[in-house]
Amino acid sequence: MALGAILCVAMTYYIMGHFAMTTDNDALLSPKLPWRVRQTAFDVAFPSDSSDLVVVVDGQTSELSQAAAASLAESLGAQTRLFRSVERPDSGSFWTHNGLLFASTEDVKTAMAQLLKSQPFLGSMASDPSLRGLAKTLSLVMKGVNNGDASVQDLRTPIHTLANALQGLAAGKPTFFSWRTLMTGHEPDMRELRHIILIDPVRDFTQLQPGKLPIDAIRTTAMRLHLDVANGVRVRLTGPVPLQDEELATLVQRAGLIACLASGAIILMLWFAVRSPWLIASILATTLVGLLIATALGLALFHRFNIISVAFIPLFVGMGVDLGIQFSVRYRAERGAAGDVGAALMATGRTMGKSLTLAAAAIGAGFLAFTPTAYYGVSQLGVIAGLGLLAALGLNLTLLPALIGLTRPPGAPARPSARLTRIDNYVLGHRILVIGLGGGAALICAALLPLVRFDFNPIHLRSSAVESVATYVDLTRDPDQSPNTLEVIRPTLAAADQLAANFRTDPTVYSARTLSSFIPTGQPEKIALIADAANLVDLTLNPLEVAPPPTDAEVVDSLHRAAVELHQTSIEDPSLRADTRRLADQFDRLARGSSSARAQAAEMLLPGFVTTLEQIRNLLQPRPVSIETLPPELVRQWQTPDGRARVSVLPKGNPNDDAVLHRFTVAGIKIAPDATGIAIYLQAYARAVVDAFLEAGVLSFVAICGLLLIALRRVRDVAITMAPIVLTGLLTMGTCVLIGQPLNFANIIALPLLFGIGVAFHIYFVMSWRSGGSHLLTSSLARGVFFSALATATGFGSLWASSHPGTASMGKLLMISLLWTLISALLFQPALMGQASPRNQTADTTS
Repeated sequence: MALGAILCVAMTYYIMGHFAMTTDNDALLSPKLPWRVRQTAFDVAFPSDSSDLVVVVDGQTSELSQAAAASLAESLGAQTRLFRSVERPDSGSFWTHNGLLFASTEDVKTAMAQLLKSQPFLGSMASDPSLRGLAKTLSLVMKGVNNGDASVQDLRTPIHTLANALQGLAAGKPTFFSWRTLMTGHEPDMRELRHIILIDPVRDFTQLQPGKLPIDAIRTTAMRLHLDVANGVRVRLTGPVPLQDEELATLVQRAGLIACLASGAIILMLWFAVRSPWLIASILATTLVGLLIATALGLALFHRFNIISVAFIPLFVGMGVDLGIQFSVRYRAERGAAGDVGAALMATGRTMGKSLTLAAAAIGAGFLAFTPTAYYGVSQLGVIAGLGLLAALGLNLTLLPALIGLTRPPGAPARPSARLTRIDNYVLGHRILVIGLGGGAALICAALLPLVRFDFNPIHLRSSAVESVATYVDLTRDPDQSPNTLEVIRPTLAAADQLAANFRTDPTVYSARTLSSFIPTGQPEKIALIADAANLVDLTLNPLEVAPPPTDAEVVDSLHRAAVELHQTSIEDPSLRADTRRLADQFDRLARGSSSARAQAAEMLLPGFVTTLEQIRNLLQPRPVSIETLPPELVRQWQTPDGRARVSVLPKGNPNDDAVLHRFTVAGIKIAPDATGIAIYLQAYARAVVDAFLEAGVLSFVAICGLLLIALRRVRDVAITMAPIVLTGLLTMGTCVLIGQPLNFANIIALPLLFGIGVAFHIYFVMSWRSGGSHLLTSSLARGVFFSALATATGFGSLWASSHPGTASMGKLLMISLLWTLISALLFQPALMGQASPRNQTADTTS
């Protein structure tokens, strides 16, 4: 016990000085995999567009969203310590001047016609961009209507919009006014109200949340700039960095609750198993020392843990507690009501030592067989768990007996339950029926195996209530914004254009873009239409003289005059007449109100006009677009300096649907076998994970069978040991199919623990049977197996309560598999073994 305490202190000291962990998912797989080689080659040719962190700025009006995105990007760009680059893909001189060229010819005609209709408003406001100018504009227009020089119907939208805005402001409601909406005559679509900022943040992978500092800086900057809902703007974050960080935050969201549930459940099951606080404390202390040793071994070998290898913790705890329960339950049976502690420990060592050693050695060998896989996370998990389990065996055969010898917990005579005896007798008396039912269930589940689905979409593992996930899903509703693209490189732009044309013929493809996609069609006609309109509105938009800012008295006077004109205008249309009266009333209220109220109205109405006026001036000055005139940074995103060109293909349909994405990538690879991109990366990553676990499973199975064959020396006994494990696996997968539970990146990590627990249980039974044990269901061994399974199931099944969907699915899979493990161990395996063979009966070790 003293040596154990020294070891515990030494390991704790080492861990505190060396603990490190990386959350970099890219470090989990070999970079030599073909699909990773292709992705790396693409990333070298076309460096990332800084989309690791995506800021989505939504505004109540297009003017608000644009101004907010501009101010936020400018402020973040100055923080070079946290951000390598800050880009706005829809900003810059090219887009402000040539945006209309990317619309259809009909849309350009409509826009120019609407602009000409807005001339009365634009001209007067451009020469006097103030509340006085707005009131004078309405007064002049109403005089024109009364004189028959203008149509009141052309004012329907402006009057209705202004009346609503001023009425909302008077009522104290958040009100936002859009001049763009007023002049176009229609509500803006989401693309006009949303702007994107792409950021390349500086991350610290030694932290649980590598992007925390940049993310906090963005939120703080947005608050400082008053970019919030109260001011008509919403700023949200998504992209790989926020998605990963918020996933980790979700994982620890109920960590305290889950830890309490798991600890309480394990202690409760330990109590039912051993009925002694001293035995419970001894088992937990032994497990803790073993966990510290395994942690120190992992750090010594690999220097840091990753998000997969750290799963050795629940795996080790589950196996360590099982070894402790088996030893302790056997000790209680050997000691009986008042036996000697020393003799009971010696008898326990003789009877259980070989079973525990073989089980630990077999499981350890199975975990070590994970080493050759290309999935580094699984490989390191196998090494740490395998070596850690051997350490746990040593501790359960040394430290645990020492603790028991010092604390001297009481024993308990075996009291076979009459109900268990009847079940045991039934199983042994109807072996063929039980084996037949097990075999039939195995065949049915084997037939269901092709339906087992692996959900490769990491978004499905995350809580939809988290901002980054909700924002990501929101973005992907726009097919142009989907990140799940196929990317292909061709030696020339002509070859890329030809390939894009081939892609566009496929029904799974929404669009295929190349550099040529940024050359608008029909440019001469569109430019001519815009030039004609520009000539007509030149003096309107660029007045020779701009009035100086008005005094408050001048504003009051202009509001009174406008209200009078609005009241005096004769309008037959009932709804337009009502809107006109409302606007007149609001002008009267503003004129009679305080100067601060008028200042509020000006602040609501005027900045947007200045922004819109500047946008119109720029849009009316398009320049012919060619490859040579495209912005250099845009060209570099689509063509390398040596002429190689990129093809980017977007899927049709919901890009978050696994079936849609699978059909898209299958079709895409047929057209371009060398394609890469996020769509392929996701599915290839999933296949690599599944292949790694399959490879590890096969190698583990072979390694365990080989070790058992050496130890047991009978093929039949090895088959009896391994057959229930196969049955458990089939039943678990079949159940997943029936309840619609797919495997995923999270719950697949539970499979090694389930495999280890199952192997241990079946080895215990076979070793007891070979030693002459019979009626095993009523033995202390069955009691230990039962409560060990319950401790693991209830302890780690509490993960089901996690708010993280992936972790919750892990808890669900653990519960399902451990239920089938118990059934196969307590019912199917005794039927396979039958009565103990007389030639093997050296002692009845089950009483």
